[in-house]
Amino acid sequence: MIRIRTCGQIIPCLMFAMLFFFPGASLALEEKMASPSSVPLSPPMPLPDGEFHQTLSFEDLQMEKDLDIGPNSADQTFHIGVSPDKLVRNATIHLIYRFRPGLFQTAHHTLAVDWNGILLRNVSGSPQDSGLVLSISIGVPGFLVNTRNTLRLRVIRDPKNPCAIFGSVPFITILRRSTVTVHGSRIGVPPRLSDLPFPFLYPDAAGLRRVPFVFVSTDPDVLEAAGIAASWLGVNGPYLPFRFPVSIVKKRDFSTLPPGHLILLALARDIPPGWFPAPISGPFLGIVRHPADPFSRILVISGQSPGEIRLAAIALSENRFPPDGGFENLQGAYPPHPRLPDDAPRWVTSRNTIPFGSLESPDALTVHGSGSVRVSFSLPPDLFTWSRKWIHARIRFRIRTKNRENRSRLDIFLNDRYQESLPLPATGDGSITQTADIPLAVSDFTPFRNRLVFNFNFRNSFPAVLSCTMDKNPRLSGTILPDSAIDIHAFPRFAVLPDLRLFPNGGYPFTRYADQARTGIVFSKVPGSGDIGIFLHMMATFGAQTGLPAVRIRVSNPETLGRVEKRNLVIIGTYDSNPLLLKFTRSLPWESTANLEKLRREDLLLKIFRWKNPPPSHFGPSDLIHEFKKARIPVGVLMETASPYHPGRVVLSVVGVSQNGIRSMDRVLFDPRHFSGIFGNVTVVTPQGMNSFFLPASSFETGHLDWLQSVRFWFYSHPIGIVVCVIFLVLGTGFLLRALLRHIADKHSPDNDTPENTSA
Repeated sequence: MIRIRTCGQIIPCLMFAMLFFFPGASLALEEKMASPSSVPLSPPMPLPDGEFHQTLSFEDLQMEKDLDIGPNSADQTFHIGVSPDKLVRNATIHLIYRFRPGLFQTAHHTLAVDWNGILLRNVSGSPQDSGLVLSISIGVPGFLVNTRNTLRLRVIRDPKNPCAIFGSVPFITILRRSTVTVHGSRIGVPPRLSDLPFPFLYPDAAGLRRVPFVFVSTDPDVLEAAGIAASWLGVNGPYLPFRFPVSIVKKRDFSTLPPGHLILLALARDIPPGWFPAPISGPFLGIVRHPADPFSRILVISGQSPGEIRLAAIALSENRFPPDGGFENLQGAYPPHPRLPDDAPRWVTSRNTIPFGSLESPDALTVHGSGSVRVSFSLPPDLFTWSRKWIHARIRFRIRTKNRENRSRLDIFLNDRYQESLPLPATGDGSITQTADIPLAVSDFTPFRNRLVFNFNFRNSFPAVLSCTMDKNPRLSGTILPDSAIDIHAFPRFAVLPDLRLFPNGGYPFTRYADQARTGIVFSKVPGSGDIGIFLHMMATFGAQTGLPAVRIRVSNPETLGRVEKRNLVIIGTYDSNPLLLKFTRSLPWESTANLEKLRREDLLLKIFRWKNPPPSHFGPSDLIHEFKKARIPVGVLMETASPYHPGRVVLSVVGVSQNGIRSMDRVLFDPRHFSGIFGNVTVVTPQGMNSFFLPASSFETGHLDWLQSVRFWFYSHPIGIVVCVIFLVLGTGFLLRALLRHIADKHSPDNDTPENTSA
């Protein structure tokens, strides 16, 4: 628990004061923050050895909200993978749904449920079912369940009334709390390094990926090795939901190892004798059977010293191990060459276009009948799109239609927002290729991950009773050609830091060097399991975003800060455990009237001197003060500031009220559903969600703008500059005009008349 400080000491945040009076609050918060999607469901009774039972909700299968389905809705497909070390005996689909009222009086459409292309059940309703929440359990025989499975929901139109007047109006809603349950036996896989990352990671498996890490030592080199291993998992399983439970055990005391496949980092002298037939010398990788679970395996990352453990992790991240065998003493394991800035393999560069052929396979770019082509891509996090309304895409597509398919169209969506529709002409028996320049709204892009959807809608001029049944003819096809591309070469790379919005969306600026050569992690002298867990999750996320493991990450503590002070820093811990957090979060509201009044004055200056950057004013210091005064207990806070140790660097403080609070933050921070709640330079994490704010603080710029854009952006960010320039312009014009009038008056004054002019 957090210790109570005396009144003479600094209490950094008012939000933590309430915790002092509720000793059990932090433990309860962990229960509140756990969402159904992040906690795998389990049966109430323990299972026999070798058995497994897993229940996944549709939310776990990436269904973010309840699904409305109508007669014109596209088929909905869910991918459900089962790890090859599991043999499924049976599965059950528990469908929870609701029929829309009043739609069965004229049409009786049904919902077909397919598993791997096999029809399992037709779900139909009656007028009496309208508006009721119903459920049905559909069994799936074990022989139909493979390592990769598809669950498909499709509409079968009423054969007597296929073209009901309701058009695309939904007639059924599938609730996201519907579930898929699989049950079967576990298989003991052979310990082969060549199979890695299996069985510790199978990317196609559905649901949460839990990869326990076990430490015998928390030496900085060992923690760096763990970060490299976690980022390697992120590279191999991009954008998967991860959890990294952390255990710290005593030397050679492996009697309490967590169940399941796990990763162990330990010195050679701490590995129990008999685990491997050959002695460990130098960097070492090996896989051994779990001593308490014959169906689980342990990946051992070891060496004679912490530095050799780190080299073994680098070899793991580079897949440098033998094609066969369960262990290997590695020789000559060295870090790869340093990376250049902004060269992450999964980032596109602003100097080129983004060809679709490099993003998706050719098969994924073609549909037969009415359907959708989806193209996912990642923009550079620091792409500067200010003052631009459009990003242009050159779309080349090939279609094959019939003679009377003259009502067809191609609808284009960006991140579920409509962009444009293109008419598709009839092609007869052949195919035609067309090119279109499509402007995509900049406001519809997200800072990092984006998705384009191309809906091919084939419609013909036959009578309605026929046309609505023929639009899915497989002889009709549409293809987005691989040389289609998004053109972003005209956009510069520029960002104003600190900016927390870029942290979840691309990990910027930490991921600017994909190998983390400019990132340093600062733990307390004795880091807790929650601290290490959120660090591992961060490294896995960075690896997923860049496509490279973090082989040059550095870890230190407050006493060895000189090791990393020239890097972008991430400081993790609680106020009691990590004293550096007190230094970097001093601008948060304190319990002093003077400090609160100072923040109010700074809030007023922020509104006067800066208006659009950062936006908007109602997330300023006074709002943060109000947030801290609410009757709630935050679990932690994120704060990003400019580094005092090196220009052009940031310091990200990850503060938890306790180790349980940090675990609760871990469940939220890396969930894409919450990314929109992170911006500004302060984010408060509470049991109800996240709230972000802007505090007045020093900032710096990265990248480059031309002089005209720089001037425009400065005036855009500083309206007081416009006022000052107008005042100086008016005064200058006034002085010039006054001087000009004086000169004219002096020229025509009587004192300047000569005698010749007088006599005349």
